[in-house]
Amino acid sequence: MGSESPSIQAVGCIMAEQATLVLKNDASELERVMSYVSELCVQKSIPPDIEYDLNLALDEMITNVAKHAYPKGGEHRFTVQVTMGENEFVARIEDDGIEFDPTQYPNPDLDAPLEERKEGGLGIYLVRQIMTSIEYQHLRGKNVVTLRKKLS
Repeated sequence: MGSESPSIQAVGCIMAEQATLVLKNDASELERVMSYVSELCVQKSIPPDIEYDLNLALDEMITNVAKHAYPKGGEHRFTVQVTMGENEFVARIEDDGIEFDPTQYPNPDLDAPLEERKEGGLGIYLVRQIMTSIEYQHLRGKNVVTLRKKLS
């Protein structure tokens, strides 16, 4: 099982809760992240609809890493750093899998008949819709995706 290191940090006079979770490239690890985010949302009195959005976005992005970042298989580890401040939720997902920039992935054609649509891409599209921003960097051989959601 992965590790978790929660901490509380002062961010410009505002207290922020932060944890870094080390996950295996296995979709079953998602439950740990969801539980942690749900716990934070309860502590910070975040409305259920925003909690749902946060968990949906993390589900999509973490599942993509677990399923697609390591096509040669084998066990790999990646990190999810979650920061919950007074006004913003930030999740930073860092993996050393194949390079992939979700900000450049094309939107699906939602007007095309269902049977003519390409498979894939709808999850990334949903993440773009529900999060305030998605940022991507490729640093030192790693994919770094930062998801942000304004809380107020």
